[in-house]
Amino acid sequence: MKQIDASNGLVFAVDFNGNVFTRRGGFWARVPGNLGHVTVGAAGVWGVGRDQKLYRLVEGSWAILAGLLMQIDAGGDQIVAGVNRGNIVFCSNKQATVTAANYFTPTYRRIAGKMKYYSCGPGTCWGVNAAGYIYCRLKVKSESCVGSDWLRVPGLFQMVEVGTNGAVYAISRGGVVYHRVGISAHKPQGLKWARIHFLGRKFRHVTADLGTLWLVETNGNIVRCH
Repeated sequence: MKQIDASNGLVFAVDFNGNVFTRRGGFWARVPGNLGHVTVGAAGVWGVGRDQKLYRLVEGSWAILAGLLMQIDAGGDQIVAGVNRGNIVFCSNKQATVTAANYFTPTYRRIAGKMKYYSCGPGTCWGVNAAGYIYCRLKVKSESCVGSDWLRVPGLFQMVEVGTNGAVYAISRGGVVYHRVGISAHKPQGLKWARIHFLGRKFRHVTADLGTLWLVETNGNIVRCH
């Protein structure tokens, strides 16, 4: 696979040819369609095509929605957020997200700043910019997905992912996986990074759900870590 996302007990992934899969039991089941990036969360299953068009899985079929994005995340409190080709960050509030089903929906709000990757969880979103700097977006709410401020967090990374329980994982430019320690309501940015050791393995993507880490190695192999 090229990229993977897990939430609420569901796992979706896309391979290097854009084929879409979901996990059923111990096997991968093909989902019709072709995408560059897929996400699953409280807001449902969403994806962006390799032409940046936005899709949502509605009653078993992909509905084309408004917007052009490179990457999207549905892991927040029934909000979606993502970045476009110009690294501009957008989000859609809960009311607009849950009713989105056609080309005229949802409506978006622009978030100040530029990110190449953006991921949301309950209460905060995290982003990585083109230089690899990582930021926590504070006070993100279902009715106000824009949030309030960016808070710079030390480290250089290629991607970051927020789990359904608010846990934050990131992958460094060297393919090393880290977990953010000390996240709380009073300190949403956490205290420090803790390295997760996988001897001899380098990764391109990580997602977390229900006590399980799903990781994609740089060569596309998938690792599941309970």
